[in-house]
Amino acid sequence: MDADHEEWGLIEAMCVAGILGGNWDNGSNCGSRAANWNNTPWYSDSVIGARGRCDLPLRARRRLRPRRPATSSGGQLGRPASANTLRGPAERGVAHRNPRPAALSSGVRMSKKYRNLMPEIVSPANMRAAFRRAARAKRQTWGYLEFREFSEVNLARLAETMASGRYVPDPSRVFTIYEPKARLITAPSFRDRVAQHAICAVISPIFEATLLPRTFACRVGMGTHAAARTVQADLRRAGAGAAFLKTDFSRFFPSIDRAVLHGLIRAKISCAATLGLLEAIIPPEGVGLPIGALTSQLFANVYGGVVDRFLLGERREKAWVRYMDDIVIIGRDQAHLHDLRRSLEVISAERLGLRFSRWSVAPVSRGINFVGYRIWASHKLLRRQSVVDARRKIRRMRAAGDEQALARFLASWRGHASHADAHNLLRSLLGDER
Repeated sequence: MDADHEEWGLIEAMCVAGILGGNWDNGSNCGSRAANWNNTPWYSDSVIGARGRCDLPLRARRRLRPRRPATSSGGQLGRPASANTLRGPAERGVAHRNPRPAALSSGVRMSKKYRNLMPEIVSPANMRAAFRRAARAKRQTWGYLEFREFSEVNLARLAETMASGRYVPDPSRVFTIYEPKARLITAPSFRDRVAQHAICAVISPIFEATLLPRTFACRVGMGTHAAARTVQADLRRAGAGAAFLKTDFSRFFPSIDRAVLHGLIRAKISCAATLGLLEAIIPPEGVGLPIGALTSQLFANVYGGVVDRFLLGERREKAWVRYMDDIVIIGRDQAHLHDLRRSLEVISAERLGLRFSRWSVAPVSRGINFVGYRIWASHKLLRRQSVVDARRKIRRMRAAGDEQALARFLASWRGHASHADAHNLLRSLLGDER
């Protein structure tokens, strides 16, 4: 009697429950969410049964991970067979993500290439945004005033030449700066600045994703202060008995092999028009990148990323920081760092054609001279040469009577010094200025 009672209860529940779905020509009953509530379970009209239309969004469908192949012993991939391993994920009630590609699971990294970038580069919105970014701190220059006179026409003409492959950079203005050391600067024209801003707005996120989080130069949210904080945090974790290796590449920008660089670019970009535009700005033959161009900052970082991946991927180093061509590595002992330095010299010469101008291995108790600071685990100080240069500039500006330039310099230098333990120094300098 109990079995008959349960059977009749099930039949009653089926009579009450609705029959979901309908065929494609059933009007309001059409679709996966339609329901017929007035039909008995033995209702066999052709209206019910065929689900010819589905109104479920495609993104809601989830592909389950395929079952692992069973081994000859009855388990899966060498694991002992159990009730949990013999059932699939759907039977266990577990929702899995899509499986990783076979190349990733085998340890081979798949590199995604980007194509059809030119329409985004030369789009009107991107060109106008590039014009606004290029105009920052350039609104009193002749190039900006001339370009702005017919800005919409000039932007459209520039976009057309870039998209058609007829873009040729203008001659750059070349000059030399002597602080902190003598460097040859190549300043592009305002038109070329707009073009480079338009290009970098599209390709920078592509290459930014390839950079490791321990390189700090010319990146949003990074910079010298973040690099100094990271080095100090690594020193505190390492302890008093650790040592450090500091290296500096000789003539980094002028020594960059353009053929190697374009190989790194083509590893991420397959758009022929974009590659042609980049080759017009940076020829694939020869050596060197111009200091002062926006594209040079980006691609110098990409070039140095080869060293980053060597340190992290091949040598498994954890406490290191790179700021363009300056590298600081903190290790357990000096012997390990000397061996690492020899490996760095070899791969830098073989893969990048770079050599060290200077290097040093010393205990961390001596402090690390990096990004304008002398860094210990307990405190940071400004470099002596920075303080000497600041005093000279203040005296020179006061003698010339240039109060505006002096105010700008003091505000900038005070912001830099505030990240160090320099309270007495700041008070001394501001007292001298008064």
